[in-house]
Amino acid sequence: MAIRIRYHGCVDALYQDCTMLHVDADGFFAAVEQALDPALRGRPVVTGSERGIIAAASYEAKARGVKRGIQLHEARRLCPELVILPSDYETYGHYSNRLFAILRRFTPLVEEYSIDEAFADLSGCGALLACPLEEVAAAVRRTVARELGVTVSVGISLTKTLAKLCSKFRKPDGQTIVRREHLPLLLRRTPIAKVWGIGAASAAKFSDHGILTALDFARMEAAEAHRLLHKPGYETWRELRGARVFPLQTEAKARYDSMMKGHTFSPPSDDPRLVYAEALHNLGAALAKLRRHAHLARELGLSLRCQDYSGLAASVPLAAPTCHDCEFAPLLRRLFEALFERRQRYRATLIWLGGLIPEQHRQLDLFDETPRRAAYGRLDQAVDRMNRRYGRDSVAPATLLNRRLKPVHARDAAPARYGNLARGETIRHLAIPRLTLGIQV
Repeated sequence: MAIRIRYHGCVDALYQDCTMLHVDADGFFAAVEQALDPALRGRPVVTGSERGIIAAASYEAKARGVKRGIQLHEARRLCPELVILPSDYETYGHYSNRLFAILRRFTPLVEEYSIDEAFADLSGCGALLACPLEEVAAAVRRTVARELGVTVSVGISLTKTLAKLCSKFRKPDGQTIVRREHLPLLLRRTPIAKVWGIGAASAAKFSDHGILTALDFARMEAAEAHRLLHKPGYETWRELRGARVFPLQTEAKARYDSMMKGHTFSPPSDDPRLVYAEALHNLGAALAKLRRHAHLARELGLSLRCQDYSGLAASVPLAAPTCHDCEFAPLLRRLFEALFERRQRYRATLIWLGGLIPEQHRQLDLFDETPRRAAYGRLDQAVDRMNRRYGRDSVAPATLLNRRLKPVHARDAAPARYGNLARGETIRHLAIPRLTLGIQV
């Protein structure tokens, strides 16, 4: 009989119950760019030139007042020497995978929370690691800096909510460990709006009741916390008091409720051929992802964003759940013709797929399984296979040729590494670490 070892919830003699770790990369996208190009280190760097809005900023840029979400012209006014780069999400994904792989050297219990954040549980690892929490955190930071050339901040405490607060406490390249007896010190110095899961509306509600800090919240009576914020807020209240409520999600995500793909293009255009080609391109990317994760969609939505940042959106249900391009394309055309306005200039399109169900949950219908639908499935499989091998859009609808109608713009610049690939590398397969100068640790 197989024996299953249960890590969650066990108490380690060395760590006690202070075993939840949170790793948060520092200015991740900009830091990756600095790691790839050592000449950028120490300089104010931002990404997002392709959108005209700052997607990520290095700490040197943040020190000059440049923040995520502001427009490029405003960023240049704040920092004339700003280095503005296009986003390279392929590379950021590669670095993210390496970051999580490093973390798994310390414990197998890792939750990949976002592209630059992860939770991990050190329960049961005390005897194996045989070192204090401070050394574990420092070892994680040293290893990431040495192998990837980026820095991370680490927090360790009793729960996910507390560990996330700790990792933010000494950014960048810092670490904070808070045991149970020191919780009041951390919570007293944390504004209620900074607590994970507390949004602006909840923070305003708390302010009306005189609750300004996380400690004020944690000291509330259970019934009052539940009355104010219902179940989610009550669970956060328990986490702040040291009760582990939110479990570690170590399994890869297997169920999706929706998927979306969007793209901003410059300059804005009023040409329906170009705008529709952009929308169709997003649809193809979304459906390829849908098939990759073995899901079907029951709804298609389209949003067109105008030059003045206004926009229109609409959606339409499908007769039956599907993932085939040939069944979605006519619906997209209907939505586009209903939304597109002549003499209006557009800067972005967004596609979303809703009502998702796993492929294996689809109820078969004798009359839906037609030879045509089976042919659609074989076609999609062949196209996906070729695009995975030779690169995205190696095989694509001819309508996408209309994307070439867009005039060349400065924001179209590709990431520098696209023209500087090492032997054996492709855009989607990057050798990491590259031969760049590492951070001294």
